[in-house]
Amino acid sequence: MLLTKRGFTLVELLIALSLMGLVSTAIYTLLINNQRLYRQQTEKIAVNDNLRSAVAILTSELRELDAADPLGSDIMDMSATSITYRGMRGLRWVCLGPTVGTMLAVDTTRLGLRSIDASYDSLLIYADSNPMLSRDDHWYHADVTSSPAAANDCGGSSRRINFSINLGGRTSLVAQDDVIAGAPVRVFEVARMTSYVDVSGNTWLGMQRYNKNSGWTTLQPVVGPLQAGGLSLAYYDANGNVTADRTQVARVQVTVIGRTADKVMRLTSGGAGYLVDTLVTQVALRNSR
Repeated sequence: MLLTKRGFTLVELLIALSLMGLVSTAIYTLLINNQRLYRQQTEKIAVNDNLRSAVAILTSELRELDAADPLGSDIMDMSATSITYRGMRGLRWVCLGPTVGTMLAVDTTRLGLRSIDASYDSLLIYADSNPMLSRDDHWYHADVTSSPAAANDCGGSSRRINFSINLGGRTSLVAQDDVIAGAPVRVFEVARMTSYVDVSGNTWLGMQRYNKNSGWTTLQPVVGPLQAGGLSLAYYDANGNVTADRTQVARVQVTVIGRTADKVMRLTSGGAGYLVDTLVTQVALRNSR
């Protein structure tokens, strides 16, 4: 058999190159689309996580509020994009019955985020006026005026914490105030949740704390970025009507519109743009009727 040294013709080379170009283009397009899809899904997951975080934080703060407290609503100021309130930060229990003087003794056992901080915290102290009735129960509002100091003797091996309080002109609780050992003490600080725009033009959900000595702290970002106008709060009374009276608020509707931090390429229409998503929920306040 004779072997010939036959090569490729120019036409065959052109056809092969054309087919290779078509296949390469198809593979490149597939890879690019897969990359864009992956980027979109990643950014969408981030937006959804931000939305869930914003709603979880807001609802956990708001459901602890009592707008109907006879001594003053826990909502101190409210608007469509901001709410100032008494944020609950802990729960303790009265260790000993009322004593004459400036000290309130509470058990070291606690629930909550942190220890009592005199620069920020105040107290709601439960008074059970008549154990057989619930309609006469109420909470005393007390300002913490000194840092807690540890002490012994709370019954058994437990310890207590003493700290100074101010009841609006009074410096102590007495037996007639009906605050007994074991009564719950709620620890709160004044806080503000609001939307704001940073120096880069991005909208965020931010939080401030009120320091009794120096005023409002610097606004700290909580969740973002949001779409412009991405936080909306609506307030409803017990009958489901919109209200501007902070003492009548029974439910708060929270609307959060989140967006991606960066623009992403669209698969269908082409071009780059932000992905936007919305989450709406309602939260009932404590003791709302």
